[in-house]
Amino acid sequence: MKILIADDEEHVREGIELAIDWAKFGVTERLMAEDGMQAMEMIRLYNPAVLFCDMSMPGMDGMKLLSLIREEGSDIQIIVVSGYDDFQYARAAIRANGVDYLLKPFRKNDLEQALERAITACKQRENTLRDERETEHRIRRADALLDEQKLASFFKGEAAFHEGMRSVFYKIGISMNNIRVALVLPKNKTELVDRRFFGDGELFLFAVNNITHEILKNYGSHYLCRLDDYQWLLLTTTEGSIGEYDEHRRHMEKITKAWKSTLGLDALIGLCETATNVETLNASIGAARAALLKYDLLLPASSKSQTKEQLRFTDQKMLLQTALENEDKVYAAEIIRSFTQMLRKRGSLRLKELQVHTIEANLLLEQASRLRLSDRESTATFIPLWISDLDEWEKVLIQQWWGLIEEAGADGFSNPRVQAIHDYIHRHFQDNLSLSTLSEQFHFSPQYIAKKFKELYNTTVMTYLIELRMEKAKSLLIHTEMPVSEMANSLGYTDENYFGKVFKKQNGMSPLQFRKQQRDS
Repeated sequence: MKILIADDEEHVREGIELAIDWAKFGVTERLMAEDGMQAMEMIRLYNPAVLFCDMSMPGMDGMKLLSLIREEGSDIQIIVVSGYDDFQYARAAIRANGVDYLLKPFRKNDLEQALERAITACKQRENTLRDERETEHRIRRADALLDEQKLASFFKGEAAFHEGMRSVFYKIGISMNNIRVALVLPKNKTELVDRRFFGDGELFLFAVNNITHEILKNYGSHYLCRLDDYQWLLLTTTEGSIGEYDEHRRHMEKITKAWKSTLGLDALIGLCETATNVETLNASIGAARAALLKYDLLLPASSKSQTKEQLRFTDQKMLLQTALENEDKVYAAEIIRSFTQMLRKRGSLRLKELQVHTIEANLLLEQASRLRLSDRESTATFIPLWISDLDEWEKVLIQQWWGLIEEAGADGFSNPRVQAIHDYIHRHFQDNLSLSTLSEQFHFSPQYIAKKFKELYNTTVMTYLIELRMEKAKSLLIHTEMPVSEMANSLGYTDENYFGKVFKKQNGMSPLQFRKQQRDS
């Protein structure tokens, strides 16, 4: 924090400087001015938080200085230090929202009390401004989410285009004509959000959008819309030949490479070969989907045996019913893993074929749900159609069958099991933990773990994990000289910047600021 002392008498400036224990108040820099003009220049240049101001100075005096400060709208906190008990001076201080009016000769205690009031006022204003910024950000974010929901409904054919939609297109910067369509299927998004972003899906999307913007900012207007968890629509509008298909395809390839290299995100992109307008946009989205359905999800990573045996997931019906009746989660997982392994051995699996298996799997889930939960309403969810990664498909399907077994009744999930998960997190908080990894470790669905953990501990799994890590971080900052980058890695954060953001969100300051504060106190 910076403060400014403005007085034409050097001994007064020195007296104020020597009288106050500046470190106690967090003051790091003290500026000096001999008159109002010099003080105003320093306020503009250095933006100090507090001004000690004499009223009688040559040239620009204190009254003119305070009037100018008020005109320019500065937030500086003012403490008037004057040798005159003059009403005109007091009124000028009041008009400038001064926090105190001290008469010379001043006492050390008076100066420190005035400074404390000024700093308190500074902090209150900072808190108010921060709250206002956060409120504005939440409102903007809510508006953006509402716009995205409106657009997603239109893009999915659930809502017709209307005049209100035109203003949304204008707001996001997409014109009514010459629109290029790319449908994006994020393959490993769930795993990335869990492992790298610790469940923070909004932060993950923020990173995705930043990368997209960096590549497309010189190409044209663009907008990324989430249709659901497994489908994103990327629209671009350009002028002239730069909007041709080959140029569009090259930019989409750049984006997928950047997502992969920066975030580790694998994604499939389907393109419509021709530009479109609002009236024919849904047809172009359909063309992009048709292109995606031809993608082979296994090549080139899988075996090339190319077995052409036709597989049907419905053939697993009797086995899965046995697992469900016996409430055997391990057996249910083995059945599903065995099926996906047979798919891999075929050497080729187009997205269209996986969607057939998804439809079959959802049919079996629906039948089993009706059979097991005939006397009460089922809350089971099914597999999204546009999952484009076989590992993800396998994991989600296993979790759905586990959830069905848990919902059906005797799942064995007692308080000791919740406590075992709690203790496991406490012992392994520095590891790569998420609801998915805990699900695999304890053989319960992520949703069920989250529900039972919240019921017993009145907090979420991820909140508890973050609190453990932050407590350990504070201990390391106080008692060691460990660099922040090394500390972040030791606590399970691969990204030092993300660790710093989490720490600041929890503690109101950066790790280094926290360390300095603890050392100075």
